[in-house]
Amino acid sequence: MVVLSKLINAGFLLVGQSVFQDVATPQQASVEQYNIIKYLGGSGPYIQNSGWGISTDVPNQCFVEQIQMISRHGERYPSKGDGKFFDTVMQVFKSYGKEFKGDLAFLNNYEYFVTDNDYYEKETSPKNSKGPYAGTTNMLRHGAYFRNRYGHLFNQNEKLVVFSSNSGRCFQSGEYFARGFLGDDYSDDSVQYVVVDEDPKMGGNSLTPRYACKTLNESLHDDLVNQYNKTYLQYILNRWQADNPGLELTTSHVQGLFLWTAFEINVKGSSPFANLFTNDEYIRNGYRNDVVNYYGTGPGNNVTKIAGSPMVEAFLKILQDETKIWLSFTHDTDIEMYLTSMGLIVPSEDLPVDRIPFPNPYNSAELFPQGARIYTEKLSCGDSSYVRFIVNDSVYPFPGCSSGPGFSCELTEFIQLVRSKLDGVDFKQQCQVDGPTQLTFYWDYTTTEYNAPLIDQ
Repeated sequence: MVVLSKLINAGFLLVGQSVFQDVATPQQASVEQYNIIKYLGGSGPYIQNSGWGISTDVPNQCFVEQIQMISRHGERYPSKGDGKFFDTVMQVFKSYGKEFKGDLAFLNNYEYFVTDNDYYEKETSPKNSKGPYAGTTNMLRHGAYFRNRYGHLFNQNEKLVVFSSNSGRCFQSGEYFARGFLGDDYSDDSVQYVVVDEDPKMGGNSLTPRYACKTLNESLHDDLVNQYNKTYLQYILNRWQADNPGLELTTSHVQGLFLWTAFEINVKGSSPFANLFTNDEYIRNGYRNDVVNYYGTGPGNNVTKIAGSPMVEAFLKILQDETKIWLSFTHDTDIEMYLTSMGLIVPSEDLPVDRIPFPNPYNSAELFPQGARIYTEKLSCGDSSYVRFIVNDSVYPFPGCSSGPGFSCELTEFIQLVRSKLDGVDFKQQCQVDGPTQLTFYWDYTTTEYNAPLIDQ
C-alpha cells in the first residue's frame, strides 16, 4: 500500500522522490517527518530526538564538571508475551489455505522473523540477527561516542562503575557500552558492574522502583484510552479482506502488526509489513501508542510520579556529589516514570483522546526508543553551575528554566524547581512499600554486594 523510498534512511521514509521535486538540493527537503520509526512507539530501532536545533556542543566559557547518563537497553526481540500473540497471528496466516493476493501477496513466501523462541526478550546482536540495528552494536558504538565526548571526566586509575537492573538485556547493554567506552583497555578488572535486583523486595533501592509500588495501576485510565478512535484498523482490515476474502484476522491482529513491523526491523533491518500501512495509519497508530503510554506509565497517571521519585531523589543527591561519571541501564518504563517525576517530559495539558494534536507533545518513539539515552550535564560556567539535558542526542530544555548557557538551567533554581514537583510525594506511604524507601546503591555498593542473578525480561 505504501511505497517506501529506497534511497534514503534505509527505506523508512513514507514518501517518494516527489518530495525533492521543488527544491534545489536534498538538504532543503524536510524528510524526517516521514520516518516510520517516529510512529512505532519506541519499539523500533533507536532514533534521535527531533529537538529544536540547539547545539549539543558545550557552551562557550563552560565545561562539563559531571555527567549522569541513564539508558534504555538496546534494540531487542519481542517479549515472550508479544511472541505468543504473534504466533496466533502467524497461525491465522498459515490456516488461510489460499493464495494471498494484493498487499498481502508477500505472505505466500514469508518466514517468521523469530527463528528460535529462545530469542524472545533478548537483545539483538550480530550473532542472533542480520540487520544493521543490533542492540549490542548500538551500545558498543554509543560507549565509544560517550568516551569521546566525556572521556576527560574519567579517571583511568579507577574502575568504570556501571549500574544496571538485573534484566539480562539491560546488563548486556551496560557491558557492551563499557566495552565501547574503554576500547582496548576493557577487561574484567577495568569495570565494576553493580547489578540491582528488579524484585519488589528492593523497594525504592532499585532502578525499577515501580515494581515495589503496590498502588501503581497502569490500566487506571483504560476507559479514557479506549475512547481513542481506532476505526482506522477496520479500514485496514477491510482493505486486506477485499483481496483475501475469508481471512480471519481481527482489528487486534492488525494493531499488533504495527508492533510486529517494529521488531522485525530490529532483527532483520526491514519488514515487508512496513509497506502495508499509509502515512495516516502510521500517524494514527503512533499516537495511540503515545496515549497508552501517557495515561498508563507516564504523566497522565498520577502514581507514576510517585513511583519514579526515589530515582529523582538520588539524581538530586548526585548533583551534589564529586563523582564525575554516572552510568545506569534500565527499561523504558522506568525512565519514563523517572522523567515524569522530575518534570522534564510533562506536557502543559493532558493528551486528548478525541483528536491528534499537532504538534504531538508526547512522542514515545522520540523519548524512549530502543537504546534511549538521557544525559544530564552539570556545567560550570564562570562562578555558577548549570544543568542541561540531552535526550537522544538533542538538547532538551527543562520546562520553565532554560535561560542559562546553551539553554541550561541554573543549578540552585533547578533543584528548587524539581523539589517543588516532589512536594506532597511520599513513596513509602503512597506506594505502600514494604522494602527500602530510598535509593542507596549508588553509594553503598562499595560496602554492600549488588550482584543479582540475571533474569530473562
